[in-house]
Amino acid sequence: KADMNIISKLLVAFLVTIAFSVNVMAQKNFSVDADVAFQNKQYFNAIELYKKAYTKAKKKEEKANIIFLIAECYRLTGDTKQGEAWYVKAIKANYTNPLAKLYLADSKKAQEKYDEALIEYTNFQTEVPGDIRGENGVKSCELATKWKNAPTRYKVENMILINSKDPDFCPTYA
Repeated sequence: KADMNIISKLLVAFLVTIAFSVNVMAQKNFSVDADVAFQNKQYFNAIELYKKAYTKAKKKEEKANIIFLIAECYRLTGDTKQGEAWYVKAIKANYTNPLAKLYLADSKKAQEKYDEALIEYTNFQTEVPGDIRGENGVKSCELATKWKNAPTRYKVENMILINSKDPDFCPTYA
């Protein structure tokens, strides 16, 4: 009977240990996994992982940083519309790095929202006066608006017989 009592106590202790270890393993750190995916340029995976990490984050600074990183993922995949939306969220969440304003302006400019982009570039310039990117952004928006309002007589058309459906770089002799 004493042997059965010791065996049952060991069995209960073993089961309790397994139950707690399974519970600890289930709590995954999505932020670390997202950072690894981001560094490996797996931006679509990183977006999903950062969104999961955002729901687990408790501090406002941490949430703002995650929002910015989601915006970065969208920017780096070329999705300027989603990038713009997430940069706006990051700025509203008081993300302190002025690059959020610069990249927001870049996203707006890429979508031909030149007046809005001009405002964001100006905001970036006031925050980081020595950075040439703000000045260049303002100039490029002004020029784009000028060119858009005064088009030239030249017309660019797709040469269907020459161009393929793939990205063509330049003609070459073969």
